[in-house]
Amino acid sequence: MVIDFSTFGSGPAPTPIDPRVLFDALPGRAAQYEFLRDPQGQVLQAWYDRRSEKDLVVKLNTGGGKTVVGLLICQSSLNEGEGPALYLAPDPFLASQAMEQAVELGLEVTDDPRSGRFVSGEAICVLSLHRFVNGKSVFGLQGDGRPVVDVGTLVVDDAHAALATVREKFTLKLTRSRHEKEFGELLDLFAEDLSQQSEMTYLGLTTNDYSAVAPVPFWAWTRRITDVGSILNKIRDDDELQWSWPLIKDVLPICRAVFTSDTLELQPPYPPINKIASFARARRRVHLTATLADDSVLVTDFAADPDTVGTAITPATAGYLGDRLILAPQDINPSIKEAAVRDMAAKLAERVNVVVLVPSHRRAKAWEQHAQTTASDSEQIGAAADALRKRHVGLVVLVNKYDGIDLPRTACEVLILDGLPQSYGGQTRREAVVLGDSDEMVNRQMQRIEQGMGRGVRSVNDHCVVLLMGAHLAQLITAPKYRSRFSPATRAQIEFSRKVAATLTSQPLEKIEGVIAQVLGRDPGWVAAARGALAEATYPTSTISAVAAPARRAFDQASLGQYAQAVTHMSTAVAAAKEPTERGFLQEQLAAYQHFTDEPKAQQTLVKALAHNPAILRPIGGVNPTRIKPTDTQAVLAAGFLANAYADRNELLVGIDVLLDELIYHPSQKKVPVFERALERLGHLLGFEAQRPERATGTGPDVLWAIGDLKYLVLEAKSGATTDKIWRSDVAQLAHSMSWFQQTYDQSCSATPVMLHRVNTLEYNAAAPPGTRIITTETMAKLSEAVRKATLALAEASSWSDPEAVAEQYGAHRLLAQGLAQRFSVSPR
Repeated sequence: MVIDFSTFGSGPAPTPIDPRVLFDALPGRAAQYEFLRDPQGQVLQAWYDRRSEKDLVVKLNTGGGKTVVGLLICQSSLNEGEGPALYLAPDPFLASQAMEQAVELGLEVTDDPRSGRFVSGEAICVLSLHRFVNGKSVFGLQGDGRPVVDVGTLVVDDAHAALATVREKFTLKLTRSRHEKEFGELLDLFAEDLSQQSEMTYLGLTTNDYSAVAPVPFWAWTRRITDVGSILNKIRDDDELQWSWPLIKDVLPICRAVFTSDTLELQPPYPPINKIASFARARRRVHLTATLADDSVLVTDFAADPDTVGTAITPATAGYLGDRLILAPQDINPSIKEAAVRDMAAKLAERVNVVVLVPSHRRAKAWEQHAQTTASDSEQIGAAADALRKRHVGLVVLVNKYDGIDLPRTACEVLILDGLPQSYGGQTRREAVVLGDSDEMVNRQMQRIEQGMGRGVRSVNDHCVVLLMGAHLAQLITAPKYRSRFSPATRAQIEFSRKVAATLTSQPLEKIEGVIAQVLGRDPGWVAAARGALAEATYPTSTISAVAAPARRAFDQASLGQYAQAVTHMSTAVAAAKEPTERGFLQEQLAAYQHFTDEPKAQQTLVKALAHNPAILRPIGGVNPTRIKPTDTQAVLAAGFLANAYADRNELLVGIDVLLDELIYHPSQKKVPVFERALERLGHLLGFEAQRPERATGTGPDVLWAIGDLKYLVLEAKSGATTDKIWRSDVAQLAHSMSWFQQTYDQSCSATPVMLHRVNTLEYNAAAPPGTRIITTETMAKLSEAVRKATLALAEASSWSDPEAVAEQYGAHRLLAQGLAQRFSVSPR
């Protein structure tokens, strides 16, 4: 007898569906998975009770075991017949880690989406998100004629990182270096429109000014969309375009187009995620996250149901996290130099692994003499992380990598964040300029920083000292308005760390190093206190902005060509916006939809939007300049600004450091708008009225200061200059701004032309306007030092809101208006 069929009627009980029972029933799981952690069991029970809801968010602290939770959800769904099950990790490295954990649990997995075991619902497919979301996805695209792979249950791990990846995949980038002909044709196509928006920015595009960022007006884009489509379609199979063109070609008319000097980026307002049909049709979608501060982005970018993601699944407590001491040495003692912190890090690296996260290669260069390894691409970073997990390496620098790496236990005992994460793409840089310090932009920044701070604490048994370098990072833990954006566990650790820092105020770096040694040596007092600080941390209620759902519905309708409906929904989103900057940006999008049905009304909407946000697109008819003049004395205005901007001494000192850091000249920097914004803010701090006419109207100076007695400073910023000469085009721009001033203000007003440039030497054929002054690197340093000393004195006396005290200190440090330009500048030569 070949088969004993009598055995087919009996056998083991049905495979468990409850994921906790399922875990206990796994026969082949490795020893380290002896039991589920309590937070894992809690969220699995909550998911099981709500598993029929299409979109769910599961939140667990970094190191809380999200991967195991996601894999058990997949297997539970398979056992219930809700397969095939797909587990998506943000990158290949994390996908391979998830595969390893699945095998250790005894689950059957594959990385082949064509596998029969996956398609039949017998194995979990674990993939990098890159393989799932792209223009040639093996899962098929909506409407491309290929069969769509059915997915019943889809788990997105590290949803916060996945969102960034998805936005990137739905962005087409055409680079000048690879497609010079096509890039030139498209730039020429919009030359007049870009020039009307801003002559100087358009000039920057044509002269390789790395700071230039120029959005194409939506009316010009739609008018020439046929020409754009024709140019791009000819090169659609190029390696640079083939992965993104199929994803955005159907929504090309509503894409936002942004030029930089070397790239054209096309991006829809939100990802048309339904193009990935397997994602859209999945019956269960679970988003795993640790640091998502605002769940609204799941609604806008993943088209998730706002009602279900608005009630996230979380454990009862958020305190299940390894201990961290989070310090900003320069906040503790402003006299501590960055070089000294680097030397201390190098000493620590002799005993433990030290990992430094930097935003750029320029920042990495400062660590050159101390670093055993500097890694920037994915392969290098993967190899560095692997080495750190296996042995003592020393000091490792990772460039612009704030998520997607696990460095548990001794892999990283000291973590240093040196500088704020930066935006490099045209779209993100444009959003940074337009949205500024809005809630949305701050949340994005805080999320990346929290991701970075979580690299060294991957479980409750890990420990790590986190050092924040630079005034901007110090500000995030100093100012309550920023601290409140962190997750509860991280916020609790920051609050506790600030108590530690308070005992070290003004102490030398050696004292800080001594405290670090206590933490690394696992001082019992530290361990008990650190864990006690987390005891009462809980997860907050999920936040879904009232803007998110109507804005997403508006985009979906516009994608279908239903522009009237899109306008209705977008109007609802605009009405729900609370911040002026966000409202203005949303009104710009509303105008873009209105343009398809009522062009004059679209322009009227744009005019209204400028009142909320002067950084958005300017209407076809242009914008009339607004004249400014002081409304009170310099000391009264300065004291009022300081009182409104800074709540306490620490906020003032750190805030001034942030401002002055933004006023440092950086060759080839892409942060010129940040410099200009800081220059405007410096004017207010000094007690002047200040504005940025070129940003608001498309013409005029970068910044204008009204310094009193009908006197003005016309300021042109060349903070990213790389040469030792001031070019003829630069002084021509200054002359143009002086002409603007004379046309805008009457003859009773006078202005001094001022250029901010690293040197004061003119090119041989350049002629500066009469009376021109140059604020060079040296004189800017003197001005910054005077501001720092004056505000330090005001901070020590707690008198920065007192006009008399401000007048006294400004007078002592020669910051009063009379003769200010001459004191802190030089003549051109």
